[in-house]
Amino acid sequence: MMIKNQIITDLKKALEKIGITGVEPVLEHPGQMNHGDYSTNIALSFARRCLTKLDFKSSLDLAKKIVDAFPKTDYLEKIEVAPPGFINFWLKTDFLSRKLEEVLKEGDAYGKAIRHTPYAKIMVEFAHPNTHKLFHIGHLRNISLGESIVRLLESQGTKVIRANYQGDVGLHIAKCLWSIKNENRKKKNDIAKLKNLDEKIKFLGEAYVAGAKAYDDDPKARKEIETINRQIYQKDSEVKDLWQETRAWSLEYFERIYKRVYSHFDRYYFEGEVAEPGKKLVLENLKRSLQVFEKSEGAIIFPGKKYGLHNRVFINQVGLPTYEAKDMALAKLQFSEFKPDLIIHVVGPEQKGYFEVLFKALAQLLPETAGKEYHLIYGWVRLKTGKMSSRSGEVVLAEWLLDEVKKRLKNSFKMSEEVGEKVAVGAVKYSILKFSPTSEIAFDIDESINLEGDSGPYLQYTYARCKSVLRRAEAENGEPLRSAGQFSAESNRSLKEEKILAKKLAKDSSKIVGLPAALNPEELAILRALYRFPEVVSEAARAYSPNLICTFLFDLCQKYNLFYDKLPILNPTKDVDGIRNFRLALTAATAQIIKNGLYLLGIKVVKKM
Repeated sequence: MMIKNQIITDLKKALEKIGITGVEPVLEHPGQMNHGDYSTNIALSFARRCLTKLDFKSSLDLAKKIVDAFPKTDYLEKIEVAPPGFINFWLKTDFLSRKLEEVLKEGDAYGKAIRHTPYAKIMVEFAHPNTHKLFHIGHLRNISLGESIVRLLESQGTKVIRANYQGDVGLHIAKCLWSIKNENRKKKNDIAKLKNLDEKIKFLGEAYVAGAKAYDDDPKARKEIETINRQIYQKDSEVKDLWQETRAWSLEYFERIYKRVYSHFDRYYFEGEVAEPGKKLVLENLKRSLQVFEKSEGAIIFPGKKYGLHNRVFINQVGLPTYEAKDMALAKLQFSEFKPDLIIHVVGPEQKGYFEVLFKALAQLLPETAGKEYHLIYGWVRLKTGKMSSRSGEVVLAEWLLDEVKKRLKNSFKMSEEVGEKVAVGAVKYSILKFSPTSEIAFDIDESINLEGDSGPYLQYTYARCKSVLRRAEAENGEPLRSAGQFSAESNRSLKEEKILAKKLAKDSSKIVGLPAALNPEELAILRALYRFPEVVSEAARAYSPNLICTFLFDLCQKYNLFYDKLPILNPTKDVDGIRNFRLALTAATAQIIKNGLYLLGIKVVKKM
C-alpha cells in the first residue's frame, strides 16, 4: 500500500472515532517543505457543512480532535494543526530511508503497480496519420501523448493494445491522385523516376497541396476528383495501382517516424477495410423495426437532435460511407478482435462533437460498446501564424523539427550522432508532454533545448551527471574508469553489475537510519521526493496526464542539482556514519527515478552528454 493510502486509511479511523463517517479525506503535498509531507483540509471542508451538528467550536478545534484520535503509527514523525484547520503530516526519516532502499532494490520496477486501474484491458488508438499527407508536429503531439499513456497504463498492470487508425481512402487521397495524374499528363512526369523515399514523400505533399487548391478553385477539377474518389472506393483498375503504390510510400514513411520516436503498434486499422462493412451496418439497420438511422434528403443520417446532440450523415447522397459509418464498423471490429474494457481515442478538439454523436449512435446500434469508448482530447500545436494546415502546405514537418533540434544541439554541445538523436527526441517529446493534454502549445525550439530550464535535455543531463558521479566513485574504489567512448549513449555495464551496485548502495544507505539530525536540507529534500514517485505515476495513469510525470521529474532534478552544487558527494568533509555512501545512494536513486520517469514519457536516457 502506498503511504498516501495508509494515511487516508488511518485518517478515516480517526474520523470514525470522533463520530464522523462516510467522508473521503483528500491528501495533498504542501507547496512548502516546512508544512510537512502531506496535508489535508478535511476539518475545514467538513466543518463548513456539519459543524453545528457536532460538539466542535471551530474547524481548528475539529482538526485538533482528529489529530488526538489519529492511531499511533511507525511511519509518522509528527502531526500538526495549522490555522484555520489544516492537518499536516511529517514522515519519519527512517521511513524515507527505507523508501530510498526500495528504489535501489526495485530498480526499473520502482513506480510500477500490479493493478491500479479499473480496466484490465484498454485499447489506445493514437497517431492516426492519413496516407498521402505529411506527418507534422500535430501528429508528433498525438503520438507522443498516446505512447506515454500506453506506458503509464502498462506500468499500472493494465493490458494495453496499441492501435493506429489511418485514413487510406477519401477525398484527400483523390485530390492527391488527381494531381499526380494531372501532372503526368502535363509534364510527362514519370513517378518511377523518383529516387528515394524522401523524394516520393515530398512529391506526395506537393501533389496534395496542388490537388486541394484545384478542388477549391476549378469546377472541372472538382468533378474529376470526385470521380476518382468513387473509383478508389470501388477499387477501380484505373486508379488502383497508383493508389496502392503511393499508399505504400506513405506507410513506409510513417514507419520510419514511428521507429524514430520509439513507437510501435499491435494493430493497424485502415479506413479502406471498414468502409464497406460500415456502409453495410447502416443499411442493414434501416431494414429493422428498431431503426437507429433514418433517410434524409437522399442521405442516411443519425438523428442526434433526438438526444440533444446534432444530426450527422453516415451515408452521403452519392452512396458513399462517411467517417461516421466507417467508425461504426471499426468499433465492431475492434471489440470483436480484442474485447477491450475501454477504447481511448487520442484525437484533437475539433472532433469533440463528432465523437459525442458517434458514441451515442454506437450505443444504440452496438449496445455492448456503451460506456467503453472515450475521446481523449489534446490541444492544438499552434504557430505564430495560427493553426497548421496540410491543405495549404503551411506545416511544420515532424522530421524537419527533429532534425532542426538535433542540429542546434550538436552545434551548441559536443554530442555524438547517437546522443544527439536521443536528446533531440527527448527535447521535442518533453516540450509537448510537459503541458496538460488539453493545453494549446506554441513550440519554442530554443526553450526545448535549454539545459538550465524545464526541458528534456535538462532531465537527461541530470541523469548523465548522476551517472558520472557513480562512475567516479567506482573508479576511486579501485575499478578502472571506462573510456568516454564506452559511455557515449548507454553504459556497457551489465545488468548484473548494475544490480550489484544498487544492492550495495541500498545496504550502505541504511546506515543513516535513525540519524535525522545528520541530514542537510538538500539531502532531506531529495528523500522527501523519492517516495512520491509511485503515487505520481498512479495519478498520471488515472488522469491520462503525462505532464504530472514531467512536473515531478523537473522538481526532482532541481533538488538533485542543488544538492550536487552545495554538498560534496565523493569527498564529504566528515564521513560520519557512511555519509558518502548515503549521498551516493541518493544519487543512484535519483538516476533510477529519472530513468523510470523518462521511460514513461517515451524518452531514452543518455549516460554521457
